[in-house]
Amino acid sequence: MKVVMGGSRGSLPVSGADQVRHGGDTFALLAEGRDGTQVLVDAGSGIRNLLPLLRPESTLFFTHTHLDHLAGLPLLTEAWPAAMVFPRGDLAAVLKRVFSPPVWPVELPPTAFPDARPPMEAGGLRLAWMPVSHPDGGWSVRIDEPSTGTSVTVATDTEWGAMSGADRDAFARHAFQTDLLVFDAHYRPEEYEARRGWGHSTWKQAVEAAQQCGARKLWLMHHDPARTDDEIDALAAEAAQAFPGAEAPLAGRREMTLHE
Repeated sequence: MKVVMGGSRGSLPVSGADQVRHGGDTFALLAEGRDGTQVLVDAGSGIRNLLPLLRPESTLFFTHTHLDHLAGLPLLTEAWPAAMVFPRGDLAAVLKRVFSPPVWPVELPPTAFPDARPPMEAGGLRLAWMPVSHPDGGWSVRIDEPSTGTSVTVATDTEWGAMSGADRDAFARHAFQTDLLVFDAHYRPEEYEARRGWGHSTWKQAVEAAQQCGARKLWLMHHDPARTDDEIDALAAEAAQAFPGAEAPLAGRREMTLHE
């Protein structure tokens, strides 16, 4: 399985001279199986960096429907997903509110909205998910490729500090020995207390989650929109000292092939 990070910012897209290396696009990720099956996770503005790779028969999984995770969806008209999955509520109704005047002048293209019952098969990939702590609710999704025994687990917009011990244990089972954990690292540890309850984690909590589930690699994401490239690099360096497989991938330029 190949995993490509399209955008790694949180909350809103940003642009600045000191925000170039890591980019300013909000979260979108592509997982592609050995058979060519494509699963997108979220559709933030970073999805524009994935457009050259996309095929119309992909599946798009939403971890939640806050604006920063669907802001790039109107860009997908030339590679519109064949199916969209959201574990809770009427996704079609949410998207129709976006794809309607005066918000957007184009109607929602024809799309399948299959029943969201895990595990779900998408070609050679298998999806499973669990709820995580985030305002309005959020979901972590695990994507497995049984033919190669590889997996990626995405937990964007997750407040590890608000999860009970039982919830953390459930997450550890959900992401057990995943090859790649993609986890919320919006805050530095010293920033967290003033923002408790806002639905996000620190890099140190991301490391704790990776250690608890036995992940091989950790991608830090959902960076604070005010964070500069140098600040993200420093944050990632601290995380790598605590967990050698940790990094802050360069959005739009970082892909990882997960091996058997």
